[in-house]
Amino acid sequence: MDNRAAGRSRSLLVSTLISSYVTAAGTVTAAPEIRKLAALTGINAVGNGLFATVNILFYTQHLGFSIGMVSTALFTATVLAIGGDFLSGKISDAWSPKPVFLSGLVLSALATAVLVVVWNGLSFVIALCLISLGQGLCMSSNTALIRRIARENPALVRASLRSVLTIGISLGALAAGIVLGSGLLGAFQVAILANALTFAVAAVLLTRIPVPASPPGAARRPSPVLPDRRFTVFSLANGMVSIYLHALSFALPLWVIVNHPGTTWVVGVVVAVNSLLAAALQVPASAGITSIESAGRRLVAGAICVAVSYLFFASGWTTSDAVLVLALIALVSLHTLGEVLYTAGTMELLFRLAPEERQGQYGAFYGISNGLLASVAPWVLGLAVATTGGWGWWVLAVVTLLLALVIRAVSLRPDPA
Repeated sequence: MDNRAAGRSRSLLVSTLISSYVTAAGTVTAAPEIRKLAALTGINAVGNGLFATVNILFYTQHLGFSIGMVSTALFTATVLAIGGDFLSGKISDAWSPKPVFLSGLVLSALATAVLVVVWNGLSFVIALCLISLGQGLCMSSNTALIRRIARENPALVRASLRSVLTIGISLGALAAGIVLGSGLLGAFQVAILANALTFAVAAVLLTRIPVPASPPGAARRPSPVLPDRRFTVFSLANGMVSIYLHALSFALPLWVIVNHPGTTWVVGVVVAVNSLLAAALQVPASAGITSIESAGRRLVAGAICVAVSYLFFASGWTTSDAVLVLALIALVSLHTLGEVLYTAGTMELLFRLAPEERQGQYGAFYGISNGLLASVAPWVLGLAVATTGGWGWWVLAVVTLLLALVIRAVSLRPDPA
């Protein structure tokens, strides 16, 4: 593909993403506070997509830190993010999610901007830790905020916001291609500051969103989430199933290198198509869920699609490139369908299984358990790719389906309260 053709393809993808962004934003309810939340979500997502694509090269190539140093700093920052998420949930329930969310955005903006002026390893680690702490404060407070301002159907609103988020991250990743192509320090610094600016703009928009008062019972001394065995099992099992979120970005490149090393370009296309399809289908996939029972059925249907998509990797598809392309089209279609159906079910259960007055704490536990369990995804998927005969993928498919059935069964149990 020559440069002009590549440019046309990139322009077409950008225009398609922008069009999808407008469509996704339009699906959000007409309530002005929800539209403002969608706007700040989309703006911040563009910055996050840009930052996530360029940050590792910025740390290693331009700041000169070793991969070991960066990995250690990121691990430390992740621990702080978990702590921030836990703190965010408790304060959001007892007080209000808005000031917690706002403080997380402001802290993230300031700490991100500091990255362009770090002077040694200590200042670098401190900046990363502050960024992660800010992101942790944003996590559960965001979930609690959605519950407060969209009480009628928070799962559908969150589905709309997720579509906006997905497209925004994709747009940011495409913009990062310009930065990576130039390789200039100045371009990387502009990208870092642009991300900081999106946090600041999001904070300004958040100040204009009115938030209802705490629901009855929020002021009571909260009891721990763990004794709620129903929600605990749901969160832990969902965290293990969520390994599927890394299949296209992590397992597919490895699988292509092993089986079709001359077609690595196809990975980017598949991931981009997955983002577009997920953004377009998430809201329709979430429509019509009116109970825990219907959420469980949607979740199991998604798990079946994901499990079947895993079986794609069990074969090398070595017959021809044409068969490979057809197989990849089937893979991305089936995997994305499973993703949106499964996510629709879990988002509904996240709101239905958690008491309204403790949404922040339950959301924090959900996020922490999912984050910790999803951290083993590279190890699990790498092991599946490395196994001969594809049996690792069969095991992963069966476990995914069984865990989804467990979630459905435990969700249908009576409320422990």
